[in-house]
Amino acid sequence: MLTNPKITHQYVETLLEELNTYHIDNVDTIFIGGGTPTALNLEELTLLLQGIQPLMVDGGEYTMECNFESTTEAKLSLMKTYGINRLSFGVQTFKPNALKALNRHHSMDDIINGIAMAKRLGFSSINIDLIYDLPKMEPVDLMDDLKSFVALDVDHISTYALTIHPHTVFGIQKVPQASDEVSRQHYEMIYNFLNEHGYTRYEVSNFSRDGKSSKHNLTYWRNQEYYGVGLGASGYLNSIRYTNTKSMKRYLLKAFKDQEEVIDASMKEFEYLMLNLRLQQGFLLDEFLALFHRPFSVVYESIIPTLIEKKLLEITSDRAFLSFEGMMLLDYVVVKLGQHRLPNLAL
Repeated sequence: MLTNPKITHQYVETLLEELNTYHIDNVDTIFIGGGTPTALNLEELTLLLQGIQPLMVDGGEYTMECNFESTTEAKLSLMKTYGINRLSFGVQTFKPNALKALNRHHSMDDIINGIAMAKRLGFSSINIDLIYDLPKMEPVDLMDDLKSFVALDVDHISTYALTIHPHTVFGIQKVPQASDEVSRQHYEMIYNFLNEHGYTRYEVSNFSRDGKSSKHNLTYWRNQEYYGVGLGASGYLNSIRYTNTKSMKRYLLKAFKDQEEVIDASMKEFEYLMLNLRLQQGFLLDEFLALFHRPFSVVYESIIPTLIEKKLLEITSDRAFLSFEGMMLLDYVVVKLGQHRLPNLAL
């Protein structure tokens, strides 16, 4: 979070300058996040939204990531004025002790009141993020979190298993990572409970009801290209995947990009499978053929029968997708496909 008002204002201005370098006509989806955009004050938020609004097509999906500690009625009203029609709140958990351990400072009341305020102001499309595999979390605690989520009556939830990294608080405290067995138990609880309450899984970590899947995130999972603007942002344009600098000093000097990687045909195919197989519906066989000029059944003919026999992969007349068990073993399936890919033959 930026704390110097002068730097924050300069950062927003510089971000808009970077945005203008792309000469964007219009886009179907926008997601403002990757940090805490609601930490901006009203003047800064107005400046940001004024600069972005002209890019959104009518009827597009326009999402703002929100933090309960810094989301106010005035800021939500401003978002509404500038066309934001979807909110994403980082709930993480409803358990006070677990929130404290995650260094989150909101409470159950903050969650309930924040969601109610957003609805009252006319936001009908709302996501919450929920983390599972938390330290000392028992199945009963996860069930309580799921029940609390359903009580909010929102249409989307993103569920993420906690990953413990060495230099985080949990890593320094040497908190053990949840075992694969425990993590699977938690995931199956989430899947079954949400299905029973009308939420359909459309991506391995995401569930929605009434067809309210995230159009913006589907851009990533379908391996389509997108702009990334701002400190530390990532983008994918013209077969180049890039990452912006994380140095505020360099960014304000307009040295935006830090790394670039050209995605060749082989890598593009691998990423296509890795991402699309996260989706419940998988991918269209005709689309694979159009993109890579060879049928999926031919490129992976040596491994497909094995994956089908193991009931991990399913293929119909028009698409390929993973079974429930295949989703649970997604990394294994992708590795196997990569190992058995038929190479291109030069003619």
